[in-house]
Amino acid sequence: MYHGTMNIPPYWVRKEQRIGDYTCRLTGFSHSSMQAAWKMLQQHADIMQKFFAATPTEASAQRMRAALRKLRGQDGDTYEACLLEPVWRTVDAANVITRNRYGALVVNSTDTCFADVDTAPASLWEMVKGLFGAGTPPERRLLDVMRQIHAELPKLSMRLYRTAKGWRVLLSGEGVELDSSLVDTLFRRLHVDPLYRDLCRKQACWRARLTPKPWRLHLPRCPQAECSEDAASVQAEWVREYENACEGRAVCRLVESFGPRLQGGIPELHDELTGVHLHRDTLA
Repeated sequence: MYHGTMNIPPYWVRKEQRIGDYTCRLTGFSHSSMQAAWKMLQQHADIMQKFFAATPTEASAQRMRAALRKLRGQDGDTYEACLLEPVWRTVDAANVITRNRYGALVVNSTDTCFADVDTAPASLWEMVKGLFGAGTPPERRLLDVMRQIHAELPKLSMRLYRTAKGWRVLLSGEGVELDSSLVDTLFRRLHVDPLYRDLCRKQACWRARLTPKPWRLHLPRCPQAECSEDAASVQAEWVREYENACEGRAVCRLVESFGPRLQGGIPELHDELTGVHLHRDTLA
């Protein structure tokens, strides 16, 4: 069982600051206090000041990157993506809903796997047939793969959703963990983007968008706050307009379910917030 912590600090600050001849984007974050986040930002500035104090070299760049990793509590050469997003709702220790950079709500989960699929699995023969317009429809190919997985792993819960540009898969059950080989195998079979798999590991959670993309509602960009304390007030007017525009709009619709039925928890909350029950043909 995965017992890690999502990289979603509740306290964060980011700002641009001129250091020598360069404009640097500085960040600070903390799981304990705003004061600690500001302290990290100042330490970030100190590291960059030292780096630009002399002519940058490859060696000094490596020292700078190592200092930043140490400041952020990262080990070795690994990079971990830290999500500096306002927390909209903390469901429980394993699930947090945030507002992403363009204003949509996103669920971040360590116990329910979500993955978007843009290209359905296809054998070489299917690809050849597709050249002549005789291939199996993509959604049917994806369903065929899920039926095969269900036959092999009948206790695994799976759902397939249609999205505006592709599909979303939900996976839940024994062995479905962020660092598991089972998820690696399932993602390969379902043609989940490998970059998404890597990002999940770096962010220490799976992510799924719950509300429409603003540009599909003809709304302007969501204003960005410099620190977590100001996010609610900075975005309040935009959020009101966005929530009104989201009324009656669905993000995805359920195509088919496999395995044990999932009740309550994040799967149910996902379906509620994405508007699955609205049965819309046009998805936002």
